[in-house]
This record gives sequence, C-alpha cells and structure tokens, in this order.
Amino acid sequence: MSWFYRAWFVEIREEVVEPLAEVRVERDRVVIAVDLPGASRERVRVEAGEDYVLIEADGRVGGLGCRYRKLVRTPVKIDPSRVRARMVGGVLVVEAPLLRRTYREVKVE
Repeated sequence: MSWFYRAWFVEIREEVVEPLAEVRVERDRVVIAVDLPGASRERVRVEAGEDYVLIEADGRVGGLGCRYRKLVRTPVKIDPSRVRARMVGGVLVVEAPLLRRTYREVKVE
C-alpha cells in the first residue's frame, strides 16, 4: 500500500496546472490577467515574444507544491522589449504595448 501512496504524492507534486487567464485588447496595449494562487513574485517567470506571452510559476496551495504554466497567444503583435508584469493579490497582470508599425508613403510610378 505504501507504493501507491508514494506514486500518488509524486504525481500531485509534479503536476502542471494551467491557470485561468483573461486577455483584453485596448487601444494601445494588451492586458493579460492570470490567476496564480499561492505563487510569490520571486517564483514567477514571464517570457514574451511578438505574438505570445509564456507564464511559469511555482506555488503552494493547501500545503502542496504546484507548478503553473500558461501560454497566451496574443491576437495582435506586441513589443516584447516593453512588456511589464506585476503581482496584485495572487493575480499576475501583464501589460504589453502594441508593436509600433512604421508606415511610409509609396510613390506610384
């Protein structure tokens, strides 16, 4: 019976949980709110590209460790060099400015 308990305990500790997220597109930015209960800001990692934001975190819920992982595909291109993130009461808020596009007038020949 002890082998079952050990296997069950390891599965719970190593499980990756996909947290709930909300994505809002505003006029000049994309705002992503991700629910990360039990995670501290020191244990959160955010990676951003032009069309995605990857969030990984370690937390403790109910005395057990858990690992969060969420890949958010943004509906518009964002500027990864200007992405900012902050923790507000167990919720990670990521603000990603839209990628500035440069336009030029094309002369018709």
